[in-house]
Amino acid sequence: MNSFIPSINYSSLEKQNSLFDILEYIYEQINIIKSNSFFNDKICSFELEFRLRRKYVNIDLKDFLNDNSCQYSEFSYNENSKTRYRIICSSTYPCTENENENETTITPTPQNEFQFMDISKFLNYLEINKDQEITETLNNHMEYTKKITMMTFYYFIFKINLSIEVLLDSSQIKRYLKIEDKSKIESKNIIKSGNSKNIKIEILNQSNYKYENISNKNDNNNNDSIFNKDSVFNNDSIINKDSVFNNDSIINNDNNLKTESKYIEKNKSEKEITEYAIYKEMNDIDAKFSLSILKYITPIAKKRRSFMMKNGARIDMTVFDDKNQLEIEFMNNTYLEKDNIMNMIHSIMVSLDCSNFILDYLFFLMPNYEFQKPITPSLDILYKEAKNLINDTFYVAAKTDGFRRLIIIINNLMFSISENFHVEYICQTKADNHMVLDCEYLDGKFIPFDLIYYNDEDLRHKSYSDRINIMNAINFEEFNNKIIKKNITKCSSFSELQNFIISFNKFDNPSIPNDGIIITNGQSSYYDNVKVYKIKTRNTVDLRFNGRYFYARDHLIKKSTVNLPFSEYKEVCLRYHQHKKFYSTKNIKDVPNNKNNNRNNNKNNNNKSNTEIIDNKFYCYYYRKQVEMINDVPTKTRVVTYHLVREKKVPFIVEINLDNNSFVKERKDKYTSNSINTFNSILIASYQKVNLEIFTPSSTVLMRKYHNIIKQNILHKYKGNLLDIGTGNGGDLHKWKNFRKIVCVEPDREKIKVMKERISKSEIRNRISILQNIIQNVELNDIYDVATCFFALNDFTYRDIDNILKNIGRNINGTFVILFFDSKSFKENIESSSILYKKCIIDDITPIKNLLDKEFPIYLLGTLRYLHKECDNIMLVNIHNSNVINHYENAIHSEKIIEIFKKHHFNITNHYQIEPFSFLDSSQKLYSSYLRIIEFSNVTN
Repeated sequence: MNSFIPSINYSSLEKQNSLFDILEYIYEQINIIKSNSFFNDKICSFELEFRLRRKYVNIDLKDFLNDNSCQYSEFSYNENSKTRYRIICSSTYPCTENENENETTITPTPQNEFQFMDISKFLNYLEINKDQEITETLNNHMEYTKKITMMTFYYFIFKINLSIEVLLDSSQIKRYLKIEDKSKIESKNIIKSGNSKNIKIEILNQSNYKYENISNKNDNNNNDSIFNKDSVFNNDSIINKDSVFNNDSIINNDNNLKTESKYIEKNKSEKEITEYAIYKEMNDIDAKFSLSILKYITPIAKKRRSFMMKNGARIDMTVFDDKNQLEIEFMNNTYLEKDNIMNMIHSIMVSLDCSNFILDYLFFLMPNYEFQKPITPSLDILYKEAKNLINDTFYVAAKTDGFRRLIIIINNLMFSISENFHVEYICQTKADNHMVLDCEYLDGKFIPFDLIYYNDEDLRHKSYSDRINIMNAINFEEFNNKIIKKNITKCSSFSELQNFIISFNKFDNPSIPNDGIIITNGQSSYYDNVKVYKIKTRNTVDLRFNGRYFYARDHLIKKSTVNLPFSEYKEVCLRYHQHKKFYSTKNIKDVPNNKNNNRNNNKNNNNKSNTEIIDNKFYCYYYRKQVEMINDVPTKTRVVTYHLVREKKVPFIVEINLDNNSFVKERKDKYTSNSINTFNSILIASYQKVNLEIFTPSSTVLMRKYHNIIKQNILHKYKGNLLDIGTGNGGDLHKWKNFRKIVCVEPDREKIKVMKERISKSEIRNRISILQNIIQNVELNDIYDVATCFFALNDFTYRDIDNILKNIGRNINGTFVILFFDSKSFKENIESSSILYKKCIIDDITPIKNLLDKEFPIYLLGTLRYLHKECDNIMLVNIHNSNVINHYENAIHSEKIIEIFKKHHFNITNHYQIEPFSFLDSSQKLYSSYLRIIEFSNVTN
């Protein structure tokens, strides 16, 4: 676990090649080198070595090696970056511990150093797959070798080296060690930097001129005869830059081979020089060089355990100084199949923790990565964005009730990454490429809804439409049934969205529960959170509870806002005390180790995966995002990092349903609550009843909100004193905040009761007064800057409107705004599941159509009004799930209304129909098209 994500190492990473390609290239080079005439397989052998990269994997092998290990001294001299001489001696099995070895020192872990990782799974793998332990054979082992590194690769947490190992004559060393006291060798002072130069100087002094001259003569010609640079080392896509070695290293650095070949070439006509003399000269030089190493290099004391595996590989585990080293060696790799090597390496990699590398590699592929967070839209946001969604084309998909995960596929290996950056290995796949999928996880299946990286390209800047097209072209059969293709539907109209919602459960796997939909603008990039909308079947929020209060992160949430009934609050308190008891110090021994919990996180989400035990105390950890804006020219750079946070208490997170004010469940999978911004957006959505039902054909929520926004846009233009005619239940109360004084005229007592209840909770309640009367009879003493009559005008006849203006016209000094249904715009009757709006009197058939309830007073009144031309018709209105049920109103014509207002010295300042709203079905669009807004003024400029 790293303190920061990404670590300081991520920027130095390079694109991962498949292990198959790496091995294929290595085998090709081995065959080329073997076929060279200068290669002597009697004294040279290839070594393919996989070594753990310490900057990504910290393992502690001390306890394991203390059981049964061999101790030895190693003298090591690096002639250059590719060539190393090594002498191993003083091998003792079993090792004898010194008194000082039991002394331990505790050093602080640097910020970007990783903690020691659990190796229990690796040891279990070792026990199952080993053929035998060969540590005992290292007893009294003596070795003098020269290793020439031919090429280097980096694969996940491994560094891969292909080397040629040359066995050198160790007879002189053995004789020297018998004479020299071993204790003096092991207790030499550490050499200074200048001493390494002495080795080279002494070698030159001890070597005769003939050897030195031969070693440096015509090197280039011989190199070209051994290697064809174009054919061997031109594959930049496979070879790491560091692995490109000097072609003459095999010859120049191998004194045995090179001296032999060049000496023969130079003196091939001199018969008197025997082969024995040649080797004698070489051995003398090696002997002097080896003795120089023993003289000037301080040995390192090491402990090792070695195992031969069933597949012929060798595993060495070594401890020295503060280092722990794990090596997998394939000494005779040419006979071992590539598939066997790959399976072994992948198994060992999975048995260890490679999450640090995976996270760094994620940020290497996609720098400054952030999880996209869909927003819960209010009706206002839907109103503003509906037109853009239709114009840009949008996509809708079912929101799976699961857990958010990233799937990262690196060549053939699949990993998942949680929102708290917990990494899990999933499986090997047939997909031989790089990709990152944004998914929901449920019951062992990953359900992707976005593709953000694919085949060497970061797709986050591309439009969602492009990303979906690329994802749809992927063959999901390559993922071993771990990834299920999700139905993501392209929509270009509101009716298509409605059709999806009606049947969205049928599109996806019936066994996978859905709790809403996700609407995404087709032109949005992955960075555009505000263009991705989450609409749930119920509006729930995750809050932290401390035994008494609820919190959204660090913000206190009032109990009245959550408004849980006592029984529900009692249940939350009971669950909290159970949680507190479970994570108490007394029960610490009964809680599974968090490392095991982490590894089972994808299989069992009932355990806290973000807890750990330190000094017999529980700690909760999570990563907190930190964003820094760097003002580059001409653009700004958003730098995103994640900082590890540890808390002494394991938070208790609960899910609350704000729609019906109830406790849903404890969120054991969550480590933090929702932010205050998220809480507020969900609270508004709950208040406005934004859920899936508003998109069904029978819902009128969007239409009524649309009409409310029209009124709000009108009122925002004015201020001063307001006279509102036909206030009804007081639904426009929140739109009056910019007015100094408001007078409401409403004759209906029941509606006034509702209005008073709303006013009592309003922050502008002291500015509002109510007159219970009809507007024709009301007596006004004040002067009003603005008068409004919204929708109530259709309850009046032409004569009523004339009487209203006679009564209150002198009390208005400013603007009179009316919003009504204009019979001039009427096209046809409307009959749908959400709206009934039709004429009751049809001239073409009969003067009176039997649509009216003859026992209802409106029957006679409407007939008289129509016959006396006080209205153009009688309309029957029924708005589903609203207060307008079986309502009869007058059809009035805008031109006649204008004449009446002009008669009372009110002139038109604005006259228009409302713009259509894209998120309405055809019947609601037609009904809204009948609306007319006219703004009058009786003030002359």
